[in-house]
Amino acid sequence: MTSFAAVDRSFSRAIQDLHDYLWAGAKHDEADLLRRLTKGAVGLDRHLRAPGIVSKGVRPLAKSFDRHGVGADLFTYSYIVSGLAAAVERRKKQPREAAKRISEVVVSNSIHLASVADRFDLVETFQSGRTDFGKFQDRLAGVLEARGVLPAGELNRAANGVYDLHAIWDVGWPKDYQQVALVASIGATALHSAHFVEALRALGRYRNPPYGTLVPALRRILDRVGAHP
Repeated sequence: MTSFAAVDRSFSRAIQDLHDYLWAGAKHDEADLLRRLTKGAVGLDRHLRAPGIVSKGVRPLAKSFDRHGVGADLFTYSYIVSGLAAAVERRKKQPREAAKRISEVVVSNSIHLASVADRFDLVETFQSGRTDFGKFQDRLAGVLEARGVLPAGELNRAANGVYDLHAIWDVGWPKDYQQVALVASIGATALHSAHFVEALRALGRYRNPPYGTLVPALRRILDRVGAHP
């Protein structure tokens, strides 16, 4: 069986290539890129011992791919499941890297929501350094609340907690403290991603696939954490 490290490396590279293909002007063989994404999703299925749990969200979009129609959703779904799974698997031996991966997930989710709410200006202000992540989240929450997204406040709180853990990470923290903090933040990232799906519904941008399979996939990934760190 292929190691998780190999699956993660391959899937993450394909996801990054998709990002660059969609938004950075990179030139990739589209058919090969979609094949690699599907292969990565199937590899994660096998790692989770749950056939189809991840690939059900990837394969249909890869088969009917339209970069301007489903590209962003394919990227976001893949990024969430890949990042959360990596954090779960790396939490004990590479805790700082695990914190980084989940921090990147909540940032990506937030950028996606700002974009679908037609407020990409919030993203540009954050990415340029003119505001910090907390202010970006506060402004995004206000936009989402005005658009009828009920869990806007919960999205804000979860994102800030996960982001801040990575920002203040101290390798000198006691190991048990690191693990408790990481397990809590892994759960918060999954919750943020579940709220993200509900926010898409409220914004009229929910798509199934992939999002109908996201929460079941998150639950399966969380099962690997166990009852305690």
